[in-house]
Amino acid sequence: MVMKKYDKTILRLFKSQITRFLTLVLMLFISVSFMTGIGESQSKIQRSVTQYYQTQNIPDLILKSHSQTGFTQEQINLLKSTYGDENVMPLFSLDLQFDENVYRVYQYDIKNSDINTLDIIDGHYPQSATEIMVERGKDKLKSYNVGDTVQLFGQTFTISGVVQNPLLINKYAEPSTILNESLDYVVYFSQLTALPFVNTDIYITITDRDLFNHYSRNYENYINEQVTLLENENITVLTLYQNYGLYSLNEYAIKVGNIGAIFSVFFMLVTVLVVFSTMTRLFDEERSQIACLKTLGYSNFKIISKYVLFVFLATVIGGLCAFGIGTWLTDVLYSTFSIQFVMPPSIQGATFIRYIIIIAIYIIATLLVTILTGLHITKNKPATLLLPKSPPPGRRTILERIPFIWNKLSFKYKSSFRNVFLFRSRFFMTLISIIGATILVFAGLGLLDCAIAQGELGSIIYISVFLIVFAALLCALVIYNLSNINISERRREIATLMVLGYTNREVTGYIFREIYILSIISAILGVPLGVGFLYFLFSYISFGSITTVNWWSYILAPLATIFFTFLSTLLLRRKITKTDMNASLKSVE
Repeated sequence: MVMKKYDKTILRLFKSQITRFLTLVLMLFISVSFMTGIGESQSKIQRSVTQYYQTQNIPDLILKSHSQTGFTQEQINLLKSTYGDENVMPLFSLDLQFDENVYRVYQYDIKNSDINTLDIIDGHYPQSATEIMVERGKDKLKSYNVGDTVQLFGQTFTISGVVQNPLLINKYAEPSTILNESLDYVVYFSQLTALPFVNTDIYITITDRDLFNHYSRNYENYINEQVTLLENENITVLTLYQNYGLYSLNEYAIKVGNIGAIFSVFFMLVTVLVVFSTMTRLFDEERSQIACLKTLGYSNFKIISKYVLFVFLATVIGGLCAFGIGTWLTDVLYSTFSIQFVMPPSIQGATFIRYIIIIAIYIIATLLVTILTGLHITKNKPATLLLPKSPPPGRRTILERIPFIWNKLSFKYKSSFRNVFLFRSRFFMTLISIIGATILVFAGLGLLDCAIAQGELGSIIYISVFLIVFAALLCALVIYNLSNINISERRREIATLMVLGYTNREVTGYIFREIYILSIISAILGVPLGVGFLYFLFSYISFGSITTVNWWSYILAPLATIFFTFLSTLLLRRKITKTDMNASLKSVE
């Protein structure tokens, strides 16, 4: 079957604009990968920890008695009647200092307890009155091995097992009830031990806990209500919000989530802006073809549809390729939290949902700017579109108003500056796009400086590194894409210079000089704007300070922009030198 003429124009569009198409694919791939990977981290941590809470049946409320005799049986029975027998567990807990070490001692029916189930790392439960279990050693928490002996309360005990307490997940330091002291050892006595322990604590789990997400507002409100009901001058009520490890983990997860949200929005804005700039110039390049299609009776929607398909396929392909990288990025960031915390197994599933939402947002945004741009062009009459777009009238540039500088410039530089500022819409779109990419690189460097200076969680450092890498890649693609468009638009001008006898070096210098001017201006403006962006970021996440940003970050960010510009010109040099003069100089009929 003979292919329809309009279908042939679609294939011709993809063939002639393959470089532009692939650049858009790569930009969308980078943006979606970052948004999927970073944006999912907070959710994955909170969902995984919530599932771990439920699996280990972690207590939602911990009651601590101020009485030397602990909780009475009457108090325990009253709580059981309120919350249910299976949801209340009395136990002994005490922090004490012995031999210059701080110990936390627990005593309860370890083996048969259904609340706050301990994970056995090595060994077994105590089988005699002289056996105890110990907490797994961490950076600050010292460790024993199975079979070791320890002197406590004037007796010798043998270590039967090493465990992990779900309430003690911080690897660096767990605060004790002894002022300004951290725990050195945590030991567990079973009820086999004939020592005069009393019920100093009570663990309480809420009923229907599967209905509550442990990081939700509903859960927080419910817990606060229970705390109010239990207030007593002889009792202290603790919740998971007072647990040092769990609270720290949640705070860092929120910081990572906030960082991801802010930068994801910025990545999207830069990407959509570049798509808008790309399609605006593509429509301008194809004015005559659009005019012919209108003359042949094609509707505006039909004409625009092939450009919509062009952007749609670029978005979908880039997005589909991004899923694997985004999932990997989420897993890497999740694993970095194990530097400071004992992390539960990560839960899977929601990444795909977030991924679909992100793809949908990108599709809507990119298609919207394409359709609006297309409608703006196709509203013109064919006769108007068949004529080359009239260049704007020449205006004096800013530098021309400074004779001290302008008069010292040679003709080629004067010409370059005039060309840069001639097309104002093009100038500002290019400027904003490159500035946005520069801000992202600078912000990544600044965030890394602060994380290192403050000795913060490794995940903040990792997210900074990923941000720098993804921002640098996006910056490189933005500059390459805009430079490529600039060359495509000026093929006729390039061919004219070649006919006039300009050498390849002179022609490339003439074109690239303008690209360098734009990049240098963008790089210079990107730093102060990046400082403002970082100030907003640090205020939003309550972390970091501008004063901790190293001086070399102020240099590396603009240098990165200039380097990517230089790299782009190297890659595009051949496109200029291989320009077909005959084809480029054909007049518009």
